Amino acid sequence: MHKHSVLKRKLRNRFEIVTLLGSGGSGDTYLAVDLDLPGKPHCVVKHFHPKDPNPAIVPIARSLFAREAEVLYQLGNDHEQIPRLFAHFDEDGDFYLVQEFIGGHDLTQEIVPGQPLNENTVFNLLKDILEVLVFVHQNNIIHRDIKPQNLMRRYSDQKIVLIDFGSIKRIGALGAGLTIAVGTPGYMPSEQAKGKPKLCSDIYAVGMIGIQALTGSMPNQLQEDPNTGEVIWRNKARVSDAFADVLDNMVRERYGQRYQSAAEALQALISAMDLQLSSESTSKDENADNNYLLTYRNFILLLGMGLGTITSLIVIVLIYTFLQTSTSPHNQPTQFKKFIEKSGESSLAQVDEQVAKSVVPPVNCKINCTDTTTKGQIKSHHFRKSQ
Repeated sequence: MHKHSVLKRKLRNRFEIVTLLGSGGSGDTYLAVDLDLPGKPHCVVKHFHPKDPNPAIVPIARSLFAREAEVLYQLGNDHEQIPRLFAHFDEDGDFYLVQEFIGGHDLTQEIVPGQPLNENTVFNLLKDILEVLVFVHQNNIIHRDIKPQNLMRRYSDQKIVLIDFGSIKRIGALGAGLTIAVGTPGYMPSEQAKGKPKLCSDIYAVGMIGIQALTGSMPNQLQEDPNTGEVIWRNKARVSDAFADVLDNMVRERYGQRYQSAAEALQALISAMDLQLSSESTSKDENADNNYLLTYRNFILLLGMGLGTITSLIVIVLIYTFLQTSTSPHNQPTQFKKFIEKSGESSLAQVDEQVAKSVVPPVNCKINCTDTTTKGQIKSHHFRKSQ
């Protein structure tokens, strides 16, 4: 009845309801347009209507609604990863919040059942969530319904935006008679289920999101230790001990054993990852040193083998030459001697050839040499004739 009555309505003659976005235990959420602003931008209208028939609830709800809206107005204006509050009012006995529309997708599109994420991805995801939650906890606000559906990945800058603070849920703080358990099973710890949430109740929800992302299993699919009530999950994930220890501390069954605020959890998370990175860096350095030593050792080994092989060949040649020399007859030349003699003969032949060349007269002095020889013969003839 409420859904059909709100659709297509113009609240305060300004916010026109377009379509239903989702429903919860405390009301419904709609996409609307702001008719008063240029371009008629989208906005989100949360329609709260208490389902408790007790008439005493209405004035209490109205008071808490106004106080919660004031706090949300402060949070949205002071932090860019929390939607801004545009308006809050009551109409026909129901309460409405008008908030900034976040263009993006919720984390159900990133944390998919059966598809576990790696440790580094989950670390960055939890870090982003806790950084926003630190600001919320510093203002003494407990979100109480942290789950993948309430965490948006904004398209414009890829940052995590925490949505759906559910202001009317503070009714549970007024006393046992008005205690209301608000939250989502699987992400809600035992003290919150009893209507007594604490800051560390939000830490439990963030830890369960991390475990879900690492294992690919929904929280209700994970077993619990029957003796301690602790979640059993490490056997389903590939994760370092340091990171796993942080997650275990975030989801302790006893709230006193958990990190008591988002700031404490964030510091533990960062310290664990720094330790892990330091360990990996040390391991890489050791591997590099080991590889260097192994390369150096292999080089020395190969060098030694090469020198040994060359030395062995030289020794073998010397021994062979010595044996050949010692076993040959004295009157029979050895191969070495033959080589020397052959080399000598060749050298002598070259010397004779050079000498012969020096004796033979050159061609260009043939006539002069002939004249000289003829004169010598004439002189010899006259000498014999005179005798």
